[in-house]
Amino acid sequence: MRVTPLIVILLIAVTVLGAGCMEGGQPPLQATEEAVLQDAVSGINHELETVRASIAESARVLGETGLASTAGKEAVRQTMLDHPWTESTLVITKDGIVAMAVPDNYAGLVNVSLTAHPVTQKTIREQVPSVSEVFPLEEGFSGVAQSYPVFGPEYLGSVSIAYRPDALIGRVVEPLTNGTPYDVWVTQTDGTVIYDTTPEEIGRNLFSDPGYQSPGLQEAFSRIVAEPSGSLEYSFRDRNWERNVTKETIWGTAGIDGAEWRVVVTRNLDAGERQVAPAGGRPPAADAADEMKAFVAGAAAYAREHGRTDALAAFNDPDGEFVRDELYIFAYDVNGTVLALPFQQGFVGTDRSGVHDSGGVAYIAGMSRLAAEGGGSIYYLYPNPARGYAEELKLGYVLPVDETWFVGSGIYIPDAGTTFNTSVRETLVQRVKAARDYAQEQGREAACAAFNDLSGEFADGGAYIFAYGTDGTTLALPYQPEFLGKNRLDFEDRYGVRVILLESAAAEAGGGFVYVTYYNPDTGVDGLKLCYVAPVDTEWFVGSGV
Repeated sequence: MRVTPLIVILLIAVTVLGAGCMEGGQPPLQATEEAVLQDAVSGINHELETVRASIAESARVLGETGLASTAGKEAVRQTMLDHPWTESTLVITKDGIVAMAVPDNYAGLVNVSLTAHPVTQKTIREQVPSVSEVFPLEEGFSGVAQSYPVFGPEYLGSVSIAYRPDALIGRVVEPLTNGTPYDVWVTQTDGTVIYDTTPEEIGRNLFSDPGYQSPGLQEAFSRIVAEPSGSLEYSFRDRNWERNVTKETIWGTAGIDGAEWRVVVTRNLDAGERQVAPAGGRPPAADAADEMKAFVAGAAAYAREHGRTDALAAFNDPDGEFVRDELYIFAYDVNGTVLALPFQQGFVGTDRSGVHDSGGVAYIAGMSRLAAEGGGSIYYLYPNPARGYAEELKLGYVLPVDETWFVGSGIYIPDAGTTFNTSVRETLVQRVKAARDYAQEQGREAACAAFNDLSGEFADGGAYIFAYGTDGTTLALPYQPEFLGKNRLDFEDRYGVRVILLESAAAEAGGGFVYVTYYNPDTGVDGLKLCYVAPVDTEWFVGSGV
């Protein structure tokens, strides 16, 4: 299997996509911590206010037409499409009963009583707009609910939209910190981290997590949550968790309607911070993928022969036999906990199952699924130790050691130009979720007929909608009708990535992003594609890509 042509294909794809798919201009070099903080706070507040205005419009329509009305449902759907990173919306009566759930994946919640939930209790009691603290969502992760009261002749209930706070905050912070020495993290006043430029920190608690228990950190964190603004210095790991550094820190407060979020901007003060350097090793050679696979297979065999403890010690040795130029072995348990990461050993023991790359791809979850299926390849963006941890595209490969853990490695593909900005990603998500809503409204047969219609609205060149059963059966593929009805769960692209398997796994998790190399009807050749998929129900999903 040749890998070198991938670079050419990816660069062709980027050229075709044009500047609209590339990250916008970098923040000015003269930007200060104070400017980053000010822009972050104002930007987060603006995002919250924009969501509130959209929910208010939904509440107005619901108040005029009824909590379970068709017009109200359409207004709620439009609000979610206007904010495509949101997860779900509930319309709740004044008695705490769910009257409507959008999208239809959550229809099972209709008529369920939520009166025992603190968020519902507060909304009924206060009857004002509110932003909750984080709590476990139906989707299986923590999020916030932003609510607005619904009034007719009297108080009728509320409409509440749920989302991950890191999705909202990331829309603001990522453009501010990209290419700068600044990191940003955001915490509730109870110490729950709701955003961090190091995603492994999200969801931890500053006061109870074992990794934060040094006296100096506890003193710093206590000040940050107690004071609306301020500055200090503290010592903690750098952004790559490679070593401890001194961090200059300032913070302020964002939030509306009851939310009080401390926004913290930090900068590494220690001299000698690792700088971006020319890539070490070599670019992918003709046999690089085969070499990588053999390297991983050898590591898996070594682990089975020597046992877990000795194998992990060897894998975590940055000067050991399992680090060869750009190749190195990493290891995870099947639940996503880091077991070996030789250049970022601060992550060992941490749960990375929910970590996404900057393109939104949940690559650790994807690796776990591949390992459970016997192994396989995956694309993702990851910091390259040979380039000062600059993010680059990686073609990874994993194999299970046994049913409890797996090993892997990857090949960096520098300068592939795979950064898709927030606007591009959200437009993609919006397109897919609109197709999902259409499918839920029209049913599978009618929806797939529309998706497969080359003259219809859903077959817009490279922006076409596809659909598969979760078992891999092809339901809609307008430019390749010869595959309709065929099972493609084991289909591999030219670099061995099981495209449909990874998309199905992302859909089963509630929706998500996947990188694939696939035919582009706009160019007539294969190219790197960032796809997003969303489940219609438990049996099939829709998707599209850029």
